[in-house]
Amino acid sequence: MEVSVKFFKRFTPLAPACLAVLFMISPAAADEKEAELFVRSLAEQAIMVLRDDKKPLETREARLRALLSAGFAMDTIGRYVVGAHWEKMSAEQQSEYQTLFSEWTLRSYSTRLGGYKDQEFEVLNAVDSGKKDIFVRTRINQPNGGKPVNCAWRIRKVNDQYKIVDIDVEGISMLITQKREFESLLNRQGVNGLIEMLKMRNSKFPAMAG
Repeated sequence: MEVSVKFFKRFTPLAPACLAVLFMISPAAADEKEAELFVRSLAEQAIMVLRDDKKPLETREARLRALLSAGFAMDTIGRYVVGAHWEKMSAEQQSEYQTLFSEWTLRSYSTRLGGYKDQEFEVLNAVDSGKKDIFVRTRINQPNGGKPVNCAWRIRKVNDQYKIVDIDVEGISMLITQKREFESLLNRQGVNGLIEMLKMRNSKFPAMAG
């Protein structure tokens, strides 16, 4: 899952939208509408946090971390991006890695998004992938007529709750890009090297707030 600096520079925040009606439609269509509703709701909550100018930036970022933690399938994502190396980790390594990866991912997002608040978020449609995921396609409209950013949110039910497992921004999959980065590092430095890299990246953030 790519949460690199390059990705975040291209990534823009969420904004509010309206709710969808879910009655008298097929189960498949209902799933798509529910996935749309999940993304809309997350966007609405995020933009409320981002626009709360009465709160300091650190507080807004902490609230975003909590919101994103609830919305992302961090365990699923964390396992995917290390691939077969997951089975080679000890239980202790797995636990430490997941903790470090989740902290880095969530703090990276919240830090990058914390200063944004003026974009407009538009849900275009939802498409069933034919397997177990639904892609919710959205457009983020920039202020002052800037070029819109197209995003596709890959949504999956995890323990009967909708979660985000990937975001595709203008054709760039966060999940696949992150997997490639981690695979390269794992092949060179192994599991311990990855853990040390995540510790180093997390140490560059300010002390945890909230």
